Amino acid sequence: MKVYAEYFNKEDGNAYRRKTLLQFGDSTDLIGSAVLINPGSAKPIGSADLDFLQTFYRKNHNLELEDASIWKRFNPDSTMLQLTKLFNGWYVGKERSLSGVIQLFNCFYFKEQDLDKALNSFESSNDYIFNEAYLFRDRPVYFGWGNTGKSSKIKDIASEIFSSYEIDKTPIYNSKFEENCFYHPGYLNRSYKRNPKSIEIIQKFSALF
Repeated sequence: MKVYAEYFNKEDGNAYRRKTLLQFGDSTDLIGSAVLINPGSAKPIGSADLDFLQTFYRKNHNLELEDASIWKRFNPDSTMLQLTKLFNGWYVGKERSLSGVIQLFNCFYFKEQDLDKALNSFESSNDYIFNEAYLFRDRPVYFGWGNTGKSSKIKDIASEIFSSYEIDKTPIYNSKFEENCFYHPGYLNRSYKRNPKSIEIIQKFSALF
């Protein structure tokens, strides 16, 4: 897996990571997307493959890169690896090689592994919140903001993302926002053997591919 994202620092020193792409193989096909809470531990390790990125955005979104200079390459973090297992069928014993790109978005883009600190930052400044629904296209989307997206200050963002999404494109959700679990990939990874709801979500999502 190769990981690319927009990455930049504001004048206050805070770091932001947006539009994260998980690349598998050489294909520029869009596999699907995920929306979580905020960027975590992954750090930039070098320059991004701008030719690949430009080809991906032109092919799937008919877009040019807005600012190529802020795209960086990253090491994958644990959440990205857990997402891979959800998308490639590992949890249901049908692991397959992925070929293409998973788009990883977040409700807000302040990069902080400590969730409490991240939420405190969000409360003081709502800069750089999710606005990429137009990039979902017609591929499956996994919403994994957990209870944080249902009960914290980011609930309005998560609710708006969900209400504007055509859920028939990913038929694993209840149309009522509050009736969904929205388990984070980390929780799915811990509970896939023991929680019947986790098993149900994983099986339904895996069946879309």
